Amino acid sequence: MIERVFITGANGMLGASVTREALKQGYKVKAQILPGTNTQVLAGLDIDIVEGNILDSTFLEEEMADCQYVINIAALTTIWPRRLGIIHEVNLKGVENIANFVQKYGYKRMIQIGTANSFDHGPKSNPGHEKNSYEAHQFKMDYMDSKYEAQCFLLGLHRTQNFPVIVVNPTYMIGPFDSGPTSGRMLIELYNNKLPGYAGGGKNFVYSKDVAVATINALHMGRLGECYIVGNENLYFGEMFQKASLVFNKPFKIKKFPGFAINMVGAINSLKAKMTGKAPKLSYSMAKMASVKQFYSPEKARKELLLPSTPIEEAISDCMSWYKENGYLA
Repeated sequence: MIERVFITGANGMLGASVTREALKQGYKVKAQILPGTNTQVLAGLDIDIVEGNILDSTFLEEEMADCQYVINIAALTTIWPRRLGIIHEVNLKGVENIANFVQKYGYKRMIQIGTANSFDHGPKSNPGHEKNSYEAHQFKMDYMDSKYEAQCFLLGLHRTQNFPVIVVNPTYMIGPFDSGPTSGRMLIELYNNKLPGYAGGGKNFVYSKDVAVATINALHMGRLGECYIVGNENLYFGEMFQKASLVFNKPFKIKKFPGFAINMVGAINSLKAKMTGKAPKLSYSMAKMASVKQFYSPEKARKELLLPSTPIEEAISDCMSWYKENGYLA
C-alpha cells in the first residue's frame, strides 16, 4: 500500500519542494493550503489539495483521517511587528491541534518544521548545534519564541507519551518557489543594484531542496524525539553576496556598513513603521540580528537524515531562475 503524507503549508517556499520530494520518494500527498491562497507553485502535481486552517479542529479531523504521516510546515513567520498574538495561536495552538489527531489516528510519524534559532548559534570555529540552549529570546520575536515553544511541547509529548515526532530545524533557506518573496528578497535587491550595503554578521545558508530531502527522509530515517539542524554553508554576508554576484556575472560593488549605522537606520525605520503601519524593509530588530554571526553545524542531519550539501551557488542560481521565469526581476 502506498503511504499518504499530510503536508501543511504546501504552497509555501519549502512546502512546494517538500511536496515534490514526497512524490519523488513514492508517497501520496494530501496538501493543506489556506482557503483562497495561490496554488501556482503546486500546478501540475498529482496531489490532493485541501483548503483549511490548522486552527480548525473539524477540518483536521476530517482530512487527517486517511493519512499515515504529517509534515507540519504551516506557520506564521512574521518578524514585524515582533509581538503579535496570532503568531503564537498558529505556531503553537496549530501544532497542538495536529498532534491531537496524530495520536487519535495512530500516525507513524510527525515531522515538525522548526527553526535553527531554537538553538544558540556560534562562530565558524565552534558553530551552534542541537545540544545548545535556546537564547533567541533576546530578540523578543514571537516567531522565534513560538517555534521554540512548539518544539518543547512536541518533545515533551515524546518523553511522556512516546509521541512519534522528529523536529527538522532549517537554517536560512535559498531556493525556488519563494513567491513572497521572503528569503530571496535580498538576492533580488542585489541583482537589481538596490542593496545599499551589508552588515558584519552572517548566517548558515542552505538550499531549500536539500531541506526537502532531509524532511522526507525523516519519515523513515532519524531518531524519534530528536531535533536536526538542517543547514550547509556558514557565510558572512559579504561572502554570501560575493558568491551571488559571481552567479549573476556582475561585479561585487556593495560596501560593508558598521553596526551602529545599520542599527540607527533600523531604529528610524521602526519608528516610521509604527507611525505609518507599513512594514519596514529593515526594522531595528532585523538590524541587530544582521550583525550577529548565526553559524550552525548540520553534521547530525548529514549523518542521520542523509542531508545533501548542494553548493549555495546552485541554490542561488535555481532561486533566481525561478524569479526570472515568474516575472520577479526587472
